[in-house]
Amino acid sequence: MIFTIVAGCSNSEKDNEVSFIATVLENNQSYLLVEPVEGSSELSSADKIMVSIGDETLLKSQNEQTIVDNIEVGSKVEVFYDGRIAESYPAQINTCHQVKILDYNIFTTEDENFLVKTYINKLELKENEEISMYSTIEYIGEKDNITIWSGEPYFHYTIYNGQEYFNEGITEDLLKQTVLNKGEIYTIPFSKSGGFSGDDPKADFWKHYYSEKELKLPKGEYSFTAYTDFALTEEQTEKVTLKIDFEVKVK
Repeated sequence: MIFTIVAGCSNSEKDNEVSFIATVLENNQSYLLVEPVEGSSELSSADKIMVSIGDETLLKSQNEQTIVDNIEVGSKVEVFYDGRIAESYPAQINTCHQVKILDYNIFTTEDENFLVKTYINKLELKENEEISMYSTIEYIGEKDNITIWSGEPYFHYTIYNGQEYFNEGITEDLLKQTVLNKGEIYTIPFSKSGGFSGDDPKADFWKHYYSEKELKLPKGEYSFTAYTDFALTEEQTEKVTLKIDFEVKVK
């Protein structure tokens, strides 16, 4: 039996906790005004959200506790909350468990039409330390927008330690049309995808690994690849494969 997993982003230490990435627009000490990044479901609720910061809200930077004064306007943060957004304008999140400042290493690649960036918090980590990663794509060509054709998703991540894949680019077998507007930056969060056999000696490890939203790796050296997987024509004749490769060490 083969198990295939495409992990979502709604599981956490608390069963009802979800998270999203946002840009900080204002810091008023008791709350943050944020704008969810493109690609997050929270953006469909509102383009501006007030996130209440209370005594119970954990604030972190590089996995160390910090203070609200260190959250700067323009910085990227990951907001962990109870899944409830009050409908107002700006919208409101009144139960925020944690705000994590996202300090990243940035890798880029581009061609005449697209600029791709991948962000990762650390390149050297301790075993089972959480890895935070996402990518962005921006259309930089001459037209107002461009249409791409792909399966789902049109962007993938692979993680390989020389023997085993800890993430693979699994694509749903369908043809999807997506319009990318010039000047807009689209965010592609990392989520786990891969598969394993039920008779694999490490089946219990893989089952636990894929059940967790967080990316945590055993000791070793890993090759990471982030890449586009789409075409500029419905017939799939003009393929666009922009790749970013980097190495991560887990000690």
